[in-house]
Amino acid sequence: MSRPFVGLALSLALAGCGGGGGTPSTPSPSGSPPTATPTPPSATLAIFNQGVLHDVRLSMDPGDWQALRDNFRSNQYYAANITLDSETYNQVGIRSRGAGSRDATKPGLEVDFNRYVPTQEFHGYKRLSLDNHTTDTSMLRERLAFTVFEAMGISAPQLAHTRFTVNGEYWGVYSVVESISKPFLQARFGEESGALFDYEYLFPYGFEWRGPDPAAYIPVPFQPETNENRPETGPNLVEFVRAINQTPDASFVSTMSGLLDVDRFLAYVAVENAIAEYDGFVGDFGMNNLFLYRFGGQSRFVFIPWDKDSSFQAPAWPIFHNVDANVLTRRLLEDPGKRKVYTDAVLRAAQSYVNTRYLTPRLETAYSQIRSAVQADTKKPYTNADFEGAVGGLRGVIAAREADVQSQAP
Repeated sequence: MSRPFVGLALSLALAGCGGGGGTPSTPSPSGSPPTATPTPPSATLAIFNQGVLHDVRLSMDPGDWQALRDNFRSNQYYAANITLDSETYNQVGIRSRGAGSRDATKPGLEVDFNRYVPTQEFHGYKRLSLDNHTTDTSMLRERLAFTVFEAMGISAPQLAHTRFTVNGEYWGVYSVVESISKPFLQARFGEESGALFDYEYLFPYGFEWRGPDPAAYIPVPFQPETNENRPETGPNLVEFVRAINQTPDASFVSTMSGLLDVDRFLAYVAVENAIAEYDGFVGDFGMNNLFLYRFGGQSRFVFIPWDKDSSFQAPAWPIFHNVDANVLTRRLLEDPGKRKVYTDAVLRAAQSYVNTRYLTPRLETAYSQIRSAVQADTKKPYTNADFEGAVGGLRGVIAAREADVQSQAP
């Protein structure tokens, strides 16, 4: 553990308030019942307002900041003070985060508000992520992808772009990303008492049966994020995987309909292929970038998208990309009725959202908002010309997706 860090001005604030700045003041609004349509929060926190290019400022021991970057593959936490626009929080934990996006020069960061101050939270959130945009040269893909998920009725994390400074030095354009945690669950599903799993990619997996031992699934690849010390959460997940693999064909759809909202799940997968995502639920390397939640007191599950900076990869993309590589999608789409549900969802996503009428104005608004800050970002691992070219390529992908999807629809 690193030594505590408190700057001169902030040390006075810490002494005066007995912990962190910024008191949680926004209650989590009620959502729909677990079996109903998920809804976005009724009151978006200011930090997730996409109409503003935010300012996040970090103050920490320079030696710790250097150590974090030198050891960017490590999950070692360091103490720091953070200001999000006008709200300051002292003694938060900061660590490097990400898989392929980890970077020594411009590290992605996890902010843990109660790492050193147990009662400290940010409006109910214990953690937030700071996305460094090292793997998305346009810096826009995830923002646009989550917009499409939400428009299609799939709850996705909120995010907004921000300028990021460390000890007064500009460190580039990042995004502040909502954590998938209890405030998210309460806001979107109306409850938070169930079992939340973060899918941690370590090997290709597509819901194949790995036997009845919970240790074959937990904590790898399904990392518990809630109820971590309750062993009963394991068998529920095991039975879900068992049902995916061992339910007879004749009763598969009806059985799965008792375990998840099948049509909504198929819309989730349809969105991924509408936005040409290669590293998601039906990704090229097996499942990735998702959370799985079992509702409290139920055996029903829901999938939550995460980390969509690998979307909008190509103007032409198969609408059934990799669906046969995952046991759940393959078996569901063997049913003619559910295959039609899926194709209708891909068409709806393309015709309503992944097109120049809906998505391009949102792209241009975001691009105009961040362009100057990106040009001044000397930490990004690509040039300004690369950024402009990536945005241009993204425009082309969006312009082509609707016609490509329509050409493939039966």
